[in-house]
Amino acid sequence: MSDPDQLIPEEEEDLLEWASMAKLYAVGYIRILADAIERGDADLQVDPVAWENTLVAIEGAMVEHIHGRLHGPTPITVEDVERMRRLRGLGSAALSGGERSPELCPLALQCMECLFGRKWKRAARVAAFYARALNQEFHPRSGT
Repeated sequence: MSDPDQLIPEEEEDLLEWASMAKLYAVGYIRILADAIERGDADLQVDPVAWENTLVAIEGAMVEHIHGRLHGPTPITVEDVERMRRLRGLGSAALSGGERSPELCPLALQCMECLFGRKWKRAARVAAFYARALNQEFHPRSGT
């Protein structure tokens, strides 16, 4: 009898593709938001719904990593998932016009590094490019 947690190859491929896209867009949105907050921009440049959906997705991918169904360049821990949840909450608060916590930027750096390892800076630049393009396509701001 097969293990119920064992994925068939097509499911494994779909899970990997989903996780890769979630990671790419999560890091992109994290980078865009952290940069905007650090600069003190009035427009944080991230759609709140896109932020929430993407960070929930990456949290799910991180849990799959912990359970051994996904693998990446860095080991993911329960603490990493908790940091990502904290970042999601801080980002959601900022995007809804609430507090822009000084904790957000350092936490953002930790979260990006946990997903991409030491190469997070380059990955974040590329991811931010794709996230901006996606955000503009699906969440265009009027007048821009």
